[in-house]
Amino acid sequence: MISEQPTWKIKDSSKLDTWLDCHRKYFFEHMLGWRIAQPAHDLYFGECFHRAREHQLLYGYSDISGAYSAFITHYRKEFDPASDDIYRPKDPVAVMLALQKFADERQSDLQENELLYTEISGTVPVDMEGRVLHYRMDSVLRRKSDDKIFSWDHKSAKNFNRQWSEKFFLSVQNGTYTHCLYCMYPVEQVIGIEFCGTSFAYAKRAANYTIDFKRVPAWKTPDQMNVWLWNVIDMLDEIERETDRLSHCKETDPVMMSFPMNTNNCSKYYGCAFHDYCMCWSNPLQFCHEPPLGFKTEFWDPSAMKTTNKMNLEWR
Repeated sequence: MISEQPTWKIKDSSKLDTWLDCHRKYFFEHMLGWRIAQPAHDLYFGECFHRAREHQLLYGYSDISGAYSAFITHYRKEFDPASDDIYRPKDPVAVMLALQKFADERQSDLQENELLYTEISGTVPVDMEGRVLHYRMDSVLRRKSDDKIFSWDHKSAKNFNRQWSEKFFLSVQNGTYTHCLYCMYPVEQVIGIEFCGTSFAYAKRAANYTIDFKRVPAWKTPDQMNVWLWNVIDMLDEIERETDRLSHCKETDPVMMSFPMNTNNCSKYYGCAFHDYCMCWSNPLQFCHEPPLGFKTEFWDPSAMKTTNKMNLEWR
């Protein structure tokens, strides 16, 4: 009754994060492919900002115009100038100010470190059964002082609170990227991932932007990486189990006995987009023939990402 999609077998950190949020949400987003039809500005803005930061890493922080061009060329494909007021402070003016601030305050970045790669994507193995995670890393660098390998991962934000800083240490993404470095370089040479945040704020009365930077070194030890690996394998096992259970569910069942809800996450952050449907539908299979009003069908496929470098990694 539900057509199997090729993307069901493709996993990445983002999909596993959704799984941790709620199994039923995973069902809606990744088994049915339901997504809100409105533009995902934060996500697209971040993607465009990554392009600007990649340009600065490749050509120097002083090439502000080139970095801004890399941002705005991509950004205007989805958001026209009339939308800038709606999405302020995450707008082109703020990006220009941020790029200038990088040039003024972070010139030592490329003096102290050697850039090895920008924008890498591909697959990385997680077990001996052939299962892999898809990944996309922003950078790989070598610290000149001691030849240690690390990665800067760029994040855009509206503020830096305690929750923002602490979420990276145990995140699936952090472990995935560190695991990628382990597959590329000797473990003893790798120090891990440093999350580089740029926050954008705007004071309306003063018509003034505030740009701040914060770096969170979320290094993981090999023992901590073993915990990450066990967690990932367990999650993949669980998803396969629930997918199998789904294959035995029917539209006529009073309850869909697969992909159970995590009701503690229904109202966190901005609230779950599927909250009302979980309240009303005891068996979503009775209503899954087309997405609800305001949703579209779009399956997330990390394997289709376009990046500067493609690498399918193997165990070292």
